[in-house]
Amino acid sequence: MYRNRKTTLIILLIIMVTVSGCAYRRGVPPDETPAPGQQSRLSPDQPREDLLAKSDQEAVEENINGFNIEDDLRITDATEQEEENKILALSQQQKTQVMGNIGSKSTNTVLHEYDTPLPEEINETMQYFEYTISFDYLLVTAEDGAEIRESPIPDATVVAEVDYLDKVSLLQRVEGEDLENSNIWYRVAFENDTQVKEGYLHSTTGTPRNFRFDRIQEAINELRQQVAEGPLHFISNYKNENGAPPQKGDTAVDEHGYRVYHSAPAYEQATTDSDFRYIPDGMLVRILSETDEFYHVNVPTFGGDFYIPRQYIHLDVTLNQLNHVIVIDRDQQNQAAFELEENGLNLVSYILSTTGIPGDFSFETSLGSYKAIHKRDRFEYLESGTLEIAGYAPFAIRFTGGAYIHGVPVAYEEEDGEKVDPGLIEYLHTIGTFPRSNMCVRNFTSHAEFLYNWMDSENGAVIVIE
Repeated sequence: MYRNRKTTLIILLIIMVTVSGCAYRRGVPPDETPAPGQQSRLSPDQPREDLLAKSDQEAVEENINGFNIEDDLRITDATEQEEENKILALSQQQKTQVMGNIGSKSTNTVLHEYDTPLPEEINETMQYFEYTISFDYLLVTAEDGAEIRESPIPDATVVAEVDYLDKVSLLQRVEGEDLENSNIWYRVAFENDTQVKEGYLHSTTGTPRNFRFDRIQEAINELRQQVAEGPLHFISNYKNENGAPPQKGDTAVDEHGYRVYHSAPAYEQATTDSDFRYIPDGMLVRILSETDEFYHVNVPTFGGDFYIPRQYIHLDVTLNQLNHVIVIDRDQQNQAAFELEENGLNLVSYILSTTGIPGDFSFETSLGSYKAIHKRDRFEYLESGTLEIAGYAPFAIRFTGGAYIHGVPVAYEEEDGEKVDPGLIEYLHTIGTFPRSNMCVRNFTSHAEFLYNWMDSENGAVIVIE
C-alpha cells in the first residue's frame, strides 16, 4: 500500500513539473512552481491594471492563485484516495489527554516537549469546529510520504504511513538512532480509523509548526492600544481608484516588499521631492496633523511617521472600536479569529490557512494591521496573463488591495462554449502547508463562510504577522 501511494505521488510530481516549467523559488515546495500571472516588472505599455480598475462593479480581481489551482486539486486527490487509511492530527483536547498519559521509553532522550498553552488572557469560546488540530503539529514534507515507527529506530515496526503534506500532532523531539546523518526524531500522535495512536517520525520527514498565541496576542493588544488612543483611518487606493502612486524604480514592489499597485506613497517629508515608501490599501494609520496637500500620519505597522497625499485617506470611514480580529501567521501558515472583551480575548476559531507566495508571477501577503474593508459572497478572478474570467472565490473578506480571506477557489468549467460553475469546493490538502496564493489568504470554504457571517466589518481588523 505504501509503495502504491509513493508511486502515485511520484507520478503526480512529474506531471506538475511538466505542467509548470518555471524556475524554483524561495518558499516553494519541491518540484512546484507558481503559474504565470502578474509580472514583477512593470512597463509603461502594460494596460492590465487600468482594465482591472474598470471591473470593480463586477468584483473581478487578478488571478488569486500563485500556483495553478489544478495542482492543488491533484495533490488533494492523490492523498485522499484511501479514505479508510487517512491520518488526522489530534484536536488540542485529544493531544492534552495524550500528553497527560505520556510515558518515557528507554530508547530515547527527550530534548523538547511540545506543549504550547493557550495564554491565560485568551478564553477558548470556539464557534467553528471543523478541521480541529492541536496547537503543535508536524507538517510532513517528504515528497513520497513517510513511515511512523514504533520507536526512534530506522528498522522499528511501522505503526502507520503518512502522505506528503499530512499533519500529525507533535509530542516531543527526541534522540534516537542515526538516519541520514541525524539522530533527531519527533514523537507524534494521530488519529487513524477513529483510534488515537503514537509513533516516531525522523526529523528529515517533516517540519514543526504551531499556533503562536503569545505573538498573536501581542499583535492584537498593540492594535487594541492604538484604537484606545483614538480612531484610526486607513489607506484607500483599491485598484488605484485615487490615483496611481509614483513609480520608484522599475519593480512592482519596494525594498520592503510592499507593492506599488493598490498603494499610496508615504513621504518622509511634507514634499513629493522627499524619499518615500509604499503603504498599501487598507493599512491602518493615525492622522497627527494636516496641510493643504498632506496628512501627517503615524503608521503603527512601520513604526514611524510619514506624509500621505490627502486623496489616499477618506475621513468619513474610521476604526473607532475593535470588536473582531483575524490574525494571519504567514510563517506558520495558520490563523486565529477573536472577539474582544474589555479584559481579554475570546478565541472563536483557529485553523490552517495558506498565504501569498512572492515571486515573478505572484505577490506575498503583506505584513501589517489592516481594516476589514468589505465582504463579498464571491468575487471572480482572471486567468493569468489575460483578461478572461477563470473562476471565483467564495465568502471573501477584503483587507488590502485585491487581497481577501476567502474559501477554496473554483475554476469555471467549459460546456458547449459556456462557462459553467462546478460548485463549491470545501477542502484542499495543500491548505496550511506552504504559500500558494497570490496575496490572498486561502481557507477551507466552510471556515471562510463562518468568518464571512461572523466578521463585524465596521469594527473589525485583519493582522498579518511573520
